[in-house]
Amino acid sequence: MAVAAAVVLIAVVGVLTWRNTPTEQPAAAVSPAPIPARPSTLYASDGSTLIARFDTSDPHQTCLGVADNSWGFYCDYLVSWWAQQPAFGVVPKLRLAALHTGGYRIVGSLDAALQSAAAQRTRTLVPITATGKVFSLVSVQPGTGLIRTMAVNRTFGTGVQPSTAMGDGGTPYVANQREVTYGVRTTAPLATGGDGLRGFPGAQTFELFTIAAALEQRIPLGHTINTEQKYISQYVIGPAVPNCDQRWCPQNVGDPAYLSGKRDMWQALAHSVTTYFVPLQERVGADRVAGLARRLGITLSKDETARLDTYGTGASLGFYTVGVSETDALDLATAYATLAADGTHCDPLPVQQVTDASGQPVAGVEAHCEQVVQPDVARAAMDAARCPVGDRSAFGERCGAGTVPAGSVRSVVGRPVAGQFGVADGRLDLALAVASPQLVTSGMLGFGTGRRQPVSATTQARMIRSVAEVEQAGLASQPVKDFTAPPEKLAASD
Repeated sequence: MAVAAAVVLIAVVGVLTWRNTPTEQPAAAVSPAPIPARPSTLYASDGSTLIARFDTSDPHQTCLGVADNSWGFYCDYLVSWWAQQPAFGVVPKLRLAALHTGGYRIVGSLDAALQSAAAQRTRTLVPITATGKVFSLVSVQPGTGLIRTMAVNRTFGTGVQPSTAMGDGGTPYVANQREVTYGVRTTAPLATGGDGLRGFPGAQTFELFTIAAALEQRIPLGHTINTEQKYISQYVIGPAVPNCDQRWCPQNVGDPAYLSGKRDMWQALAHSVTTYFVPLQERVGADRVAGLARRLGITLSKDETARLDTYGTGASLGFYTVGVSETDALDLATAYATLAADGTHCDPLPVQQVTDASGQPVAGVEAHCEQVVQPDVARAAMDAARCPVGDRSAFGERCGAGTVPAGSVRSVVGRPVAGQFGVADGRLDLALAVASPQLVTSGMLGFGTGRRQPVSATTQARMIRSVAEVEQAGLASQPVKDFTAPPEKLAASD
């Protein structure tokens, strides 16, 4: 009996003890404090020079107020690029909103010191006037696509063109579209194209694309053509040329020593022998030339794209090799950078790194590169391109006697270079690409809003030197690096 009572007592005490023991409650989940909305910031490549704080709802508007006006075109390009990146939102509107309130820290690709040098040269060569020609300079790093400079001899901004707001008779002045695009103050992407703006003729800089397309078909640099001063091509134009059987019949101009005669690719590129490149393109196919240019980074016009993609043969693209097609400084630099990088094309990239508001790197905004041309083909093309800028082939003196317009580039840059200089429409427009394995700089000088007038020989020489000096400045801190020689099979005579 006593034992039973004890058992009951113990049970009761146990129950009471259990009921009076504090239970451990699960810890309440602590939500992280929300990160307050704050504007994103853009720095130059040094990570400390502030370019822009995107504190306006329209980030493009922010670019109008950058401390150094020459940064405006680059800033605006970055905003357009940002709007296309899925890493920042599902649609462009949300991506731009994230730029305004997401608190991103953006280390851009722009080299502030090099940009200052480029801007100074564009504005010294052709001062900012409503009627002056447009001079744009862009530098791109091969193998990454990083944009190091983007300068234009225009004030980045909006406003009535020209400066007066009144027209004849005191009526309000309404600027035409040409004045808005090319005038003193503009936000038009003059260095990068886009928004329906095509740019300026690539001229003889496009000849290198014909060479690269021929090399892809294993036609070597030593391939010779017995050129004549005038060549009647297979490209039909019509009654406009009755003396050439209604066909396009280009002629050589320039150095009298190269108006006719047997030429190979080195000599033809150095001296821009048109009647070498037209028959070479006929053999290769204009579709292959234009298609290769597109792979390298040249944006084809809607009409060119339609002809190439619809018809395939490229018969209506016969003029392509002489660069009548319009391009821009960024596309031209990108295309030559692809060849300088052994055929690896990288999309133009305006950022080095992006971190979010918590300091974490953002994935998906790295360099996007793809091998689009075989390395040996790219190396052979670059070997030929050493001739127009005063350098020499890896196989010795192959460029031919005489001088070339951009022959001073090698001495200005002071290290191995490749490239090509182009003149369009009787020296109305100029184009130059200067390439090294570490940097490519391109310059384009084209019409503004005034009367189209030829560029003087002095201005042409100064333009060439300006581009070369920017290339030299961009390479000054880097070790000298030579191009890799192509295989001999792509250099031998066929």
